[in-house]
Amino acid sequence: MKKKLALLLSLMLCLLCLSPAALAAGEDEMVPVVVKTPESWESPCLWAWADDGTNAFAAWPGEELEPLEGGWYYTYVPSFVQNVIVNANNGTETPVQTEGIVVEAGKEVWLTIGEDATAAVAYESQARIEIPEYVEKFVIHAYVPLTWKTANLWAWSAPDGTNAFAAWPGLSLKEGEDGWFTGKAPVWINSIIINGNEGTVQTEDVSVEGKELWITVYEDLTYDLTYEDPNKAVPDITVHAQVPADWTGPCLWAWSAPDGTNAFSAWPGEALNQDGDWYTLQVPGWINSVIVNANEGSVQTTDLSVEPGKDIWVVVNGPEDATVSYEEPAGEPVQTEPTASPEPEPTPSADPAPAPEAEKNNTGLIVGVIAVVAVAGGGAAYAVSKKKKK
Repeated sequence: MKKKLALLLSLMLCLLCLSPAALAAGEDEMVPVVVKTPESWESPCLWAWADDGTNAFAAWPGEELEPLEGGWYYTYVPSFVQNVIVNANNGTETPVQTEGIVVEAGKEVWLTIGEDATAAVAYESQARIEIPEYVEKFVIHAYVPLTWKTANLWAWSAPDGTNAFAAWPGLSLKEGEDGWFTGKAPVWINSIIINGNEGTVQTEDVSVEGKELWITVYEDLTYDLTYEDPNKAVPDITVHAQVPADWTGPCLWAWSAPDGTNAFSAWPGEALNQDGDWYTLQVPGWINSVIVNANEGSVQTTDLSVEPGKDIWVVVNGPEDATVSYEEPAGEPVQTEPTASPEPEPTPSADPAPAPEAEKNNTGLIVGVIAVVAVAGGGAAYAVSKKKKK
């Protein structure tokens, strides 16, 4: 009995000696990123990722930064983040962004962005500002009648009545190009009201789960609620691909352009499965862009635009030579053996020049998620437009 008690006491002492970081090991830790941008940068956002290509956020331009005092903004990112981009003025003719900024994983970071979009990085507070504690939130999308000039979110926890926002009408929702208004609420809320025109029209109390949702409000204030994106309610499709013989371990990268929503979490994407003469993979039907790559992502096609919701067949002859069709191509499979280029016939010369050295291939390859985001045009959105109900 004494031995068991001594062992228990030893274990308790060990736990007390552990740092908070050690106790939180294995959990998703969140660290703050605090940013100061030029005054001309409107609605700044943060895009963030790890060196292995894992993204912190689902789609470009990333997480919208929340305002603090003195022109500072903040958000929280997972502790694995090692690179960030600050961007702003999205959806306008003059979007701006920094280059990729390297940061130390797991540390609070302060970024000061200059007018030339360069960034100064610091790991100590640059202003006497209290950063709010991290609160997990989820996105609420609302589609409202045309007669509503504004849309707001009121949210609380029933039955205790704890409110998410300080005063009615609550959080002002932002309208996107697709007509949906969006905002965020803490995951602990379980009730919402969508209201408009400075709170003069509103839905009844709506019970919700603490996860991303879409609510459509009609003129008579009735509503439809769903937890699946109605703009992406498209069945999965199958991608078929043929690749050269020297492309080993082919993978597929897929996304929705130009908003940059990725089908997979990190480059080079998902491995294709061999099925006879083709490699195949099922992907979400809403994707409209693909890249076929191989050799651990070191060789790849260019960006290939495809129609959403349709099975596709991609025949790859080389990085710059790939064709897309929506029916299986007839005839022989793609040439799978690499072919050698014929040597030119020698030309007689009185004074033959020395043979030139072999030229190096300097073709640039996209090797990370952020390159895909950059190609994706800085992140506008692909979505099926929907008419507002009158």
